[in-house]
Amino acid sequence: MASREAFSAMGYNNARVEDITAIAGVSHGTFYTYFENKSSVLDHLVELSAARLQAIASESWEGEDVASTIHAVISRFVDALAEEGDVISAWIEAASNDQHFRDRLREVREQYTDAVADHLAGVLVHTPHDPAVAAGALVAMVEGYTVDRLAVSGSAARDSAVNSLATIWVGGLIRMAQDQLQD
Repeated sequence: MASREAFSAMGYNNARVEDITAIAGVSHGTFYTYFENKSSVLDHLVELSAARLQAIASESWEGEDVASTIHAVISRFVDALAEEGDVISAWIEAASNDQHFRDRLREVREQYTDAVADHLAGVLVHTPHDPAVAAGALVAMVEGYTVDRLAVSGSAARDSAVNSLATIWVGGLIRMAQDQLQD
């Protein structure tokens, strides 16, 4: 999509509708037939990215081998975050100046973090650990590292990151599960 290309190349704040239409090879009239302004384009992209992340967080995490299951989930998150990195970067940039995007970022992160917390609740049920806090920290680690460091899915860096992130998640969850509340 031309808007993704413009936001990625110029940054959200610097990209103009004129830049988007030039990349797309369409007139301003065509652009305004579909979108009210640059913000509405980003809103559309945010909705697509948010739906993709929520779908991954809501998938079943069932499996015989917990470590392999978590590795697979993180692998899907990393791929989605890397592929949506241009949208997420534009979104974060827009959020620095626009309350709407700041609120939307918080809302979307909360949605997929809550879904992850639901998966962790059973593991942490008899521990002093709050699944929402654990999920927030684990999701932030994956999101932050991927958006910041991994631009291309399928690279050697991607595989190393997935392995490291999965190991940290599994190790942390095992350690947290061992912290049973004492009666």
